[in-house]
Amino acid sequence: MRIKTSPFGSAVLVFVSIAGVMAIRGAHAQTYQSSALSKSSQAAAPNTPSAPDKPYDWKSSFAKVPTGKVPRTLDGKPDLQGIWSFSILTPLERPNGEKATEISAGEVEEAEDAAQKAAINLRIESTITPPGEKTTDAYNSFWRDGYWYKVPMTTLHTSQVVDPPDGRIPPLTPAARQRRAEAAMRLNRPATGPEDRPTTSRCLTGLASGPPIHGAGPGSQETTLEIVQSRTVVVVHQEALHDSQMVYLDGRPRPSEAIHFNKGAARGHWEGDTLVVESTNFKAWANGSFSAYGTSERMRITERWKRLDDAHLLYGFTIDDPGTWTKPWSVEYVMWRLTNQEQIVEYACNEGNVGIEFTLSAARTKEKEEAEPKEKLASAAPPRVASATPKHGPVAVSPGPASSNALGMEFVQIPAGEFEMGCTEDAKATECDKDERPPHDVQITKAFEIGKTEVTQKQWQALMATNPSAHLGNVQLPVEQVSFKDVQQFLDILNSQNDGFLYRLPTEAEWEYAVRSGTTDQYADGLDNNGATVGMPGPGLGGFNARHRRESHPVETEKPNAWGIYEMRGNVKEWVEDWYSTNYFASSPESNPAGPSSGDSRVARGTSFRVYTFQTYPWLMRVSVRSFFPEDYQAYDVGFRVVRQKK
Repeated sequence: MRIKTSPFGSAVLVFVSIAGVMAIRGAHAQTYQSSALSKSSQAAAPNTPSAPDKPYDWKSSFAKVPTGKVPRTLDGKPDLQGIWSFSILTPLERPNGEKATEISAGEVEEAEDAAQKAAINLRIESTITPPGEKTTDAYNSFWRDGYWYKVPMTTLHTSQVVDPPDGRIPPLTPAARQRRAEAAMRLNRPATGPEDRPTTSRCLTGLASGPPIHGAGPGSQETTLEIVQSRTVVVVHQEALHDSQMVYLDGRPRPSEAIHFNKGAARGHWEGDTLVVESTNFKAWANGSFSAYGTSERMRITERWKRLDDAHLLYGFTIDDPGTWTKPWSVEYVMWRLTNQEQIVEYACNEGNVGIEFTLSAARTKEKEEAEPKEKLASAAPPRVASATPKHGPVAVSPGPASSNALGMEFVQIPAGEFEMGCTEDAKATECDKDERPPHDVQITKAFEIGKTEVTQKQWQALMATNPSAHLGNVQLPVEQVSFKDVQQFLDILNSQNDGFLYRLPTEAEWEYAVRSGTTDQYADGLDNNGATVGMPGPGLGGFNARHRRESHPVETEKPNAWGIYEMRGNVKEWVEDWYSTNYFASSPESNPAGPSSGDSRVARGTSFRVYTFQTYPWLMRVSVRSFFPEDYQAYDVGFRVVRQKK
């Protein structure tokens, strides 16, 4: 149990609610300032539209916040020491469409009351619990901020983000969007082991762990930190995992660029009464606050700490990570001091980490349940053997005749035939996502030609007179950073040449039929489940693959599959024609399936060079894996190959 002191009175017990001030005052619901500060800042108009976009000037912004009597250390510097809470009501981002940068002080009390009432309602509301099971609602609300006291409004701002001026975090880069999609895919399938779960659920990083530290609450936990200060070092010790950031003020050099830390390397200096801390040398995926998509090793964070009076601390940061966001962004808010708390209290992550135990035991139980019907079926019938002459047509066992067009795009003739599409029957339960099931027989009733390679930068540039790719220096690299819509423009221009063929993207069924090339295993196409190239030197990350695992490589570098098609996996992901649907395989037609008639995202098939980087997940090399993205999505590991048919 923690003891905190509200800035408005005596010590109170701290608990959480999931709460909500969202129900009140429309878009202003979570945007307030503590009584101690609001009176002195009411001169600002509460509903002033966002200022024009201009460079962020933190000194000017900090100077506008009123200060009182500031405690100081023996050497005259502001004393930042104490136990501070960043449980506040201001949202990180301004609600979409909201123009006001501040709210009126009159809304403060109403919002504080509403947030506490929501916390109380959560604690006392009835819970429907199955017989023999216990509810954890009451227990959880006991520990969440906002139940036993009112979470204070420490700023009148309508968002913690002060730059960009719209109060919104800039868009993610294509690389970060890709990381987010891959993280979601791993999170939504059964866990294979502890290392397969996020670092936050493994108690390696805290969700509220900084730097940087953005305000959270009400309804959050671990929103407390302690600052210990000397002349040469300032320590920021957080409740989340009891992790500490060491800020050195003695001018020592930074570590080599090759050395990386979860919290980075922090170096600080005083600018007037503000401590400015610059942190670099971060590890990739170092920050738990962005665990949904991770941050990159290029991240640079500048933090600013300014004591305002006995009970308030102004905090801000600018985060610049070109590998994660399209431009830098900045935050400002006010922390409040817990005057009656003497130390940071115990942090029991996952209550002894039983969460991991339960997650893994549930996954193993599910595997066992799914395996039982297969075992019964196998004992009742002879094992299935792939037929060289399936009932709906022949399976090609050698490459068909190749031909090319005016752009030099080479095509391989693919005959009609039948195959089993989706997760291979003998795959482990953890090796396939639910959208790859159920496996089902598919007939391809018409022969077609498919690109021997992915479309190259040379071919794209010859037709489009541009090259959008991130990886440059060799025109035989596959073109990437092209959206589905970009590809359609390419195909429209190609078809306008009227060379007797209709060019298009393959369907999912055609793509998987071609990559399997008459085989039935999970890792067809000349690549095994460790990412090694069959017939090429070096297993997994060693030898040949080591030199291109972090970037795309020229087409026709690796060994082709049995039908003479190159790199359908392991170079770039490839757009296909189909709209995405989670349960499409369950309702897919048997002959020439073409996907749903509409949707929100298009499918990309195959795995990219990024799998070599993330070798912890070798099953991503399987031929049935599916990705899906909006039609305007662009990424440095997504390209395409073309199918053509006689008109």
